[in-house]
Amino acid sequence: MGEKKAKKYAVFFLKTGLAILAIWYLFKSGRLTEESLIRLFKAKNLPFFILSAVFFFLSQILCSIRLILLLKMINLPLRIVQGFKLTMIGNFFNMVIPGTVGGDIIKALYLFKNEEDSRGRSSGIIVMDRVLGLLALFLLAGISIIYLAQRYKGILSSYHNELILILTSIAVVLSLFMGLFFFGRNERIRQKLKNVIFTLFRKGIFYHMAEGFGAISKNRRLLIHSLLISILVQLFSLTGLLILLNLIRNAFSEFISLAAVSSIIMLLGVIPVTPGNIGWTELIAAVGWSAVGSNTGAEIFFYWRVVIIFCSLIGAFLYYTPLKIKSS
Repeated sequence: MGEKKAKKYAVFFLKTGLAILAIWYLFKSGRLTEESLIRLFKAKNLPFFILSAVFFFLSQILCSIRLILLLKMINLPLRIVQGFKLTMIGNFFNMVIPGTVGGDIIKALYLFKNEEDSRGRSSGIIVMDRVLGLLALFLLAGISIIYLAQRYKGILSSYHNELILILTSIAVVLSLFMGLFFFGRNERIRQKLKNVIFTLFRKGIFYHMAEGFGAISKNRRLLIHSLLISILVQLFSLTGLLILLNLIRNAFSEFISLAAVSSIIMLLGVIPVTPGNIGWTELIAAVGWSAVGSNTGAEIFFYWRVVIIFCSLIGAFLYYTPLKIKSS
């Protein structure tokens, strides 16, 4: 157990070191400057931060609606206020205090405590909720890569292998989703999987997690609606991010190109390279935006991080307020 803990701390310190190194490089190379920090405190920039925050909150309301829809499949009713509370608590643990307990784990624990029977099904829902969010990211990133590959053939030729790797990953993920979509309602396949899972886990929490996951796969309409909501979540987030371009004079390049590159950056930003991906996201933003003619990628993504962290602080307050859910 002590060895496991030592490895965990070693990984955390390594990630923290990488974050410090990335931030140092961004300041050393001029991608982030003193002026970048000063802009945070200029009164004239406040309306843009507020508008960006509005789009962030709208995206989180949509996340709450998606979670509510998914939980209905296991008869665990959630009001919009409760869903929003869980979402913001998750954001607080993911963004404000990264590297400790994940936001999805906190949400799963909240729901687990409020399940009266078959405990663990809600954890399967949380997994599916995250999968659908990632699927939307993969989908938008795939479309963006195809657009950018046509628009900037010469410039992006040096990134050919990386783009092919991302496209291959996207194709694999989309194929898995299509398999779930088309075969999820097949009773023979479902029964075989159920028998295998029962053999492995009996009636424990992992069995019920798979049960919750399977409940969603039966409803194709719900899957499509949840995926569409996930795409809207990403589009609202992109809008909130790109509003922050107004903070920097002459920052505009081609708007569609910046949106396309940003969707790819958001996908790559999911990879847990540093705690909360601090520094890592800004670093790949600097590289990605420079490929389409803008040197402000690191700065804009830094401002977006500030918006998210500031908004997610509400999760700290909500964490200490009671949440009681009754399964029906």
